[in-house]
Parts: sequence; structure tokens; C-alpha cells
Amino acid sequence: MTNTTPGSKLKVFLTLNGPPICPAMTDAEFRKLMMQLRDEGADLVKERLDRLAEWAPEERRRVWTWFGANDHEIRHSLITGLTATLAVMRSLAPGNFLRAHPDLDRSLGCLPTNKNVGTVAHVCGPDTETHTISIHEEFCTIRDRSRAATSKLSTIIHECTHFEDTFGAGDPKYGITRFLPEWGQSNPEMAIKNADSISAYVIWLD
Repeated sequence: MTNTTPGSKLKVFLTLNGPPICPAMTDAEFRKLMMQLRDEGADLVKERLDRLAEWAPEERRRVWTWFGANDHEIRHSLITGLTATLAVMRSLAPGNFLRAHPDLDRSLGCLPTNKNVGTVAHVCGPDTETHTISIHEEFCTIRDRSRAATSKLSTIIHECTHFEDTFGAGDPKYGITRFLPEWGQSNPEMAIKNADSISAYVIWLD
């Protein structure tokens, strides 16, 4: 089933028919979980913005840990990008989370994703009108939340940083692990544009 937003050329594919997005839960349960994780993620982004505003030594160390720099430029980039990310996250509704499908990618203005097997979610970066997040079945198998690893919660933040009206982030380094800080410190110019570095900076519990 499709729905065309008035005044928009984008077709949003609504998965009202067919199997649930996640096999182990109903779509109603899935949507409820997405809204819970959206709220938790938004709270974590807001917390980082508050700490960036204070700019205490602890936050400077945290920024350096993930991005290999803690100067004015990177602080400004984080404040600007996270402020935009927070706005997008707060705007997300159940209809923003749709089952991944090549036709959905095309309708949003992107070529069908060529992501590898194991991809849990993806977005069309230029899709700043609908901020649709395409959900793969692998998304359903990862933990709901974690403060030290990839999860559904971190994935929502990760995907929001890909939109061109937030960070326009890419994926030069995948995976939230204890090894990611070392990579970021060695590659600061890439780390500030790496979706997992940004989401790890937000969710990690020191």
C-alpha cells in the first residue's frame, strides 16, 4: 500500500499488509518499542548537548576519546549536528520506521541499498522530508538497548546522523566496541563524520 504526502513527490510505502516487521512481535508492539527507544535516545542526545554546553574537563576527555580532538571546531560540529539530530529524533513517529524494500528506497530518491548481508537498518540521506528509517529483519535480532555496544537504541541514533540535515554521516567504521575510540583517535577527520562514532559518543556509559 502506498500513500503520497500532499505537496510531495515522495511515495511513502506503508507496511500495513504482509508479515510483521519483526517476526517475534506484532507491528503494534514494534511501534511501541520504537517510540520508547526514540524517547530514550533523544534524552541521551539532550544530555550530551547539556554537557557540551558546560564543556567541563570530563566532557572534553569524552569528546577526545571518540573523535581524537576536542577543539572549538569539533565542539561546534557536535553541538550543531546533535541539535539537528535531536530535532529529527523528536519528530519520529511509528510511520517513520518501515520495512526495507528496494521500491521504498526509490520512492525516497535513492538507489536501492547495496548494504551487505547483516545490515540492520538504513536511510536515504537526502530524505530530509520524511526521515524514513528502513528496517531490515536483522534489526529484530539485536539487543534493544546497551550503553556499550550496538543495539536498536544506538541504531536509531546512528541512522538519524546519516540524514543530510543532521550530520550527513557515513560509515567508514562500523561497530560500537571498545576498539572504536582507538580508531577515532587515529582518524579524527573521519570520526566526526562516522555514524557509529557519533552514536557511541552519545550512548556510552563511562
